[in-house]
Amino acid sequence: MVDCNQSPGHNFYRSDPFAYLLIEKLRFFPLVGGLWSIAIATGFYLLIAWVSHTLWSKPGTVGLLQDWVPWIAAVLINPVVVGYYLWSFHAIDRVIQDLKTSKVVEIEQADIERVTSTLYHKKWRIFLALGSAVAFSVVVFVTQPSLKKSWTGSGFLPNLGITAATFIVVYMGSMLVLNLITNIRILHGILRRKRLNVNPLHPDRCGGLRPLSHYSLKTAYLIAIIGIWVGVIGYQTITQGNSQNYWFAGLIFLLYISLSIACFFGPLVTAHKGMEQAKEVLLHEIAQQFQADYTQIRNSLTEEAEPLKKRTEKIRELRAVYTLTDEFPIWPFDTQTFRRYLLTAPTPLIAPLLGLLQKILSALLKHWGISLG
Repeated sequence: MVDCNQSPGHNFYRSDPFAYLLIEKLRFFPLVGGLWSIAIATGFYLLIAWVSHTLWSKPGTVGLLQDWVPWIAAVLINPVVVGYYLWSFHAIDRVIQDLKTSKVVEIEQADIERVTSTLYHKKWRIFLALGSAVAFSVVVFVTQPSLKKSWTGSGFLPNLGITAATFIVVYMGSMLVLNLITNIRILHGILRRKRLNVNPLHPDRCGGLRPLSHYSLKTAYLIAIIGIWVGVIGYQTITQGNSQNYWFAGLIFLLYISLSIACFFGPLVTAHKGMEQAKEVLLHEIAQQFQADYTQIRNSLTEEAEPLKKRTEKIRELRAVYTLTDEFPIWPFDTQTFRRYLLTAPTPLIAPLLGLLQKILSALLKHWGISLG
């Protein structure tokens, strides 16, 4: 779960009525909101199952207590989405503050106000999140009854309950994605006008820009956890659903991959260009000095050996400095951070790949006349 402490700064959550209710009225921090979501989802699922008499499995149906999928949603996916949803409204303030502290870039309050004054307060954001929630919920409501080995396919009420929960979670998830995109735009708007004072020997191995690296990795972890849920849905669709619904699994996986790449590299790209420009400026200055000293040596070849030796030694030093500068980082992340991302991103693909292999193996065994009972 993300940091449960709210950072001071802009009240971006006031742009979203639901976030305003949770944060300002109910005083939900990310951790508190996540824990409450577990309790509410668990109670809601149990109530639906009790009313519909689907707590336990019966011939032809699967009970809630025998289906592990709703519990993954209630205990893992929902609290993560809720926690990150609440965190996303405060995260950009923390990143900007950490960048100011790092002294790599000078950020004035006027710079922040200029960029953030309108980006969060767009009504189309709410309509887009609501539209995404409605569209996704309709697809879930239509496709879930075909999953005969799932609690959601055991009756109208379980399907309706899961659809209602999906609507709320997808709304928060969609708004969360919009917040992450808006945060990238804020970072880009602030950093694109600034010259970065990159410190190549900074202990964070990111030139002093580790706050961006940490933020990107947090968002990549978020997308990976959501991707695990996507993988579960894909596994169910492949192993239990009709082949006509495979397009749905493919679509959400394409969306997951796009979001994963965007969430990790989006914030980093905002500083990449500045770091690259800072490096090019330094290399250009060294190159100019090298050219000036080399011209002096060429014009003084008839001088005494000692002055010529000193100038030649300076040329060697400049070449060494140029080589060192050319190794300066131009991305605000280190190898370890990138390795973590590469290990995290493909994880959600494991479940549907296993489901696909299971489906192929089952078809082959059936073709060969082998029955697994």
